[in-house]
Formats: sequence, structure tokens, C-alpha cells
Amino acid sequence: MSGHTQDALFPVGYVITTGQSGAQKLQLNLLINSAAEKATGAAHITQATHPPLDVHSDVWGQYTYLTVMPPSEGRILLTAQGNHGGPHANSIVNFKLHLVLERDWQRGVANYSYYDEHQKHWVSLENVPAELNRELQSRYHPQQGSGPAIPSGSHVVPLYGVPIHQALASGDLSQMKSLAALAQQQLDSHPQLRTELAALKAEIQKLEGR
Repeated sequence: MSGHTQDALFPVGYVITTGQSGAQKLQLNLLINSAAEKATGAAHITQATHPPLDVHSDVWGQYTYLTVMPPSEGRILLTAQGNHGGPHANSIVNFKLHLVLERDWQRGVANYSYYDEHQKHWVSLENVPAELNRELQSRYHPQQGSGPAIPSGSHVVPLYGVPIHQALASGDLSQMKSLAALAQQQLDSHPQLRTELAALKAEIQKLEGR
């Protein structure tokens, strides 16, 4: 660990697109494990084409702080890949990402590629603007309004009950799975998560049984 944050988990999401008409749109929802400097979550790429582009990936990766010469404040480099089912699934990789973020995690620039199953080839995009998904952040932490639940100096917002409750309310299965996997890591140090995690796993089983 680089010493930039305390050991904790925090959710963060980005909308990655040029904003131009007909452009691809990547929605990236992650849980950051600052103790291991790792990330896990989900990516969803859409585009209004025929047939419509609709690529889902379970994502995992890591990040590091990039040191640069003053007066620049440096950057954060997050690299990730994705497939259907996560790193332990018997599934081919269909998504790759290099995301360079500003030091405050608010915005950045992404290079990413995905496998288009309809066209049967890889598509790569470079220098795509990434902006913090403030709607997602306010849903996780409504008491903070649209502000991000991300590190500020040496402080991070840990993964307690609020993100789990919000995931349950959303009905988003991939989001629930990501939260369940990472919440398990905090049970020993934060026993209050046990009840919330049990409810989350029960909802996952119910949705998968449909």
C-alpha cells in the first residue's frame, strides 16, 4: 500500500464517453480495496447501433499512484479486465481498460477495448473522457448529496450498510455480487456487516433463481 489511504473499501462509478451522438458509452461501477490497491465491479458498454451494442463484463484490476514532477499533483492509473463471471470463471476476457484519473478521483481519460460478439472482433477506443457518476455516488451516500464517497487526503468512506442497502434497492445483480464479494473481506474487522451481507446474498439467490 502506498500510504495514500486508510485500509477500507469505497464504491466509485464513472461514465466514460465522448458524448457525441451515436458514441459508445461505458458505465464503470467499482469497489476499491485501498488496502490491496485493487478494484472489482462491473462494466456496461452500450451504443445505439443495429443490432444495439450491449456488452456486460465482471471487472477486476488494480490501481497505483503515479508520481510526477511538481507542480503537478500526480495521477492514478487503474488497469482492469473483464469477462462473464469474474477472474475465477471459465470465461474468456471480453474487456480491457487503462484509466488515468486525477488525484481526487473525479475525472480522467480512458483507453479501453471490448469484444463485439455480433461483429466477432475487438474494438478499441482511446483518450475517452471519464467523469465521476454523481448520480451513483449520491445513491450510495445520500447524506453527501452529489459528492463522491472517495478518498480525500488520508480519509476514505468504508463499505458499511448504506451501499449494501442501496444495492438491494437497485435490483442490479452484478452490483450486488460485487458488493457481496468485497463485504466478505471486512467481516472480521466490522461484524455489523454480517446481517447486511446475509440479506444481500439472499437477494442474489432469489434473482438468480428467476
